[in-house]
Amino acid sequence: MLKIRKFSINSVTLNKVLFMRIVFLLIVSLWISVGFAQADHFEKGKILDSISVSNSTETYALYLPESYDKTTLSAVVFIFDPRGNGKQGMQSFISSAEKFNYILIASNVTKNGVPYSTNFEAVNRLFETVFSIFKIDEKQIYTAGFSGGSRLATAIAALTGKIQGVIACGAGLATNKSFTPSKEIFSFVGLVGDEDMNYQEMFNTKKLLDKFEVPNELFVYNDTHNWPPNEQIERAFSWLELRAYKKNIRSINSQFVQSYFESQYTIADSLVIHNKFRSVLEYESIIENFTLYFDLTGTQRKIDALKVSPQYQNEVIARETNIKEENELYVKFSEVYSKDILKASSHDNFQWWRRELKRLDANIANAETENKAKMLKRLKQSIFAGAYESSMGYVGAKKNKHALYCDQLLVYFNPDQAYWYYRVAQSYARNDNFTRTIRNLKKAKELGLQRFEAIQNLPLFAKFKQKKKFKKLFEEDSK
Repeated sequence: MLKIRKFSINSVTLNKVLFMRIVFLLIVSLWISVGFAQADHFEKGKILDSISVSNSTETYALYLPESYDKTTLSAVVFIFDPRGNGKQGMQSFISSAEKFNYILIASNVTKNGVPYSTNFEAVNRLFETVFSIFKIDEKQIYTAGFSGGSRLATAIAALTGKIQGVIACGAGLATNKSFTPSKEIFSFVGLVGDEDMNYQEMFNTKKLLDKFEVPNELFVYNDTHNWPPNEQIERAFSWLELRAYKKNIRSINSQFVQSYFESQYTIADSLVIHNKFRSVLEYESIIENFTLYFDLTGTQRKIDALKVSPQYQNEVIARETNIKEENELYVKFSEVYSKDILKASSHDNFQWWRRELKRLDANIANAETENKAKMLKRLKQSIFAGAYESSMGYVGAKKNKHALYCDQLLVYFNPDQAYWYYRVAQSYARNDNFTRTIRNLKKAKELGLQRFEAIQNLPLFAKFKQKKKFKKLFEEDSK
């Protein structure tokens, strides 16, 4: 799928990739299953938010399930949040950690917007710390992540060859092909909302992994681009549990198999009336995952009957039409964005963008089908995310005019939200435009920006602090 042009930092070289792979392997090989007595003082059943990483100022979040036993080997999941908020990324994993007995480790350092090499180095330090404290089963090391954190989780699995499985939420593989798998070295379970901007990408990832013969599964549910809820994370862990049975990593729990089978069948059955395409995907997943345990001849007959039904065939045609339209609209918006960003300014003071976004919102509201509306929402989210990521990249590169263009564009996606006017004010401040800075700070204030008074003390606005209009803006706020 065509992406809006984004600012990007150069990828690490192949030699760097090979070096990082060796370091990962050494750390895992040297420290795995050692486990020292430091684990004694960690409380079980509670998120511990700021555990120190050895020989650094970095921290990570930790969760030990109530059934954790420091004398036995443990399964572990390393979780990567795109904003480096380990506690937030860990929240929806807690119930699954208790059910399946996993230690959860979530970095507070790795995040989007930095080179992979920087994140890899942080992960190396995290691995060394964790493997020196806890007794980890080398056959039960997993990674998980959301958005950019998902790409990082998959890259680590591809590079080390030591990861048993990946839970990839809202994004697929790393963009650098050196970090993607080319053979069966881990299992991959994807989770994506049907309004997620990376919805198409996740289906394409599944096709690619099928080609590479990497065992994989994709679960689709109703949501946008967010960390999945608890029940979806549990579906992913349940699938990994079946994979662990198949590879003799864990002993088969027949009661769990029966329960998981029934829950998956309930989901598939619930979709038959209103979404035959999704129901077929769910039934096919059941056959793929449960043939070892049940006679599923009847399920295959159900799939065959659904596929020849007019409703299913119409849904497939409509889906292909929506995907085609989504890609065409992507190209349309991308071309205008690309021309504008080269000059770091709108060719018509954003008139085209205002008109097209208004039209897009009207089309969403008046869409003839729910799936068409979801497609258009994905498209809008994709354009927004591209501009936002570009803004962050340009700010980091000190390309202030380019960042300003992106931030101005973001306002038209969110005309009633204070934060985006505040971002524009920041961009104008970086470009030394006091008048526009004040104008957008006023708008942010009118719309109720939280903790507005604290803005006056930010270093970015220090150069304006003695100006009358600036002082007046905050004097009024303090009354």
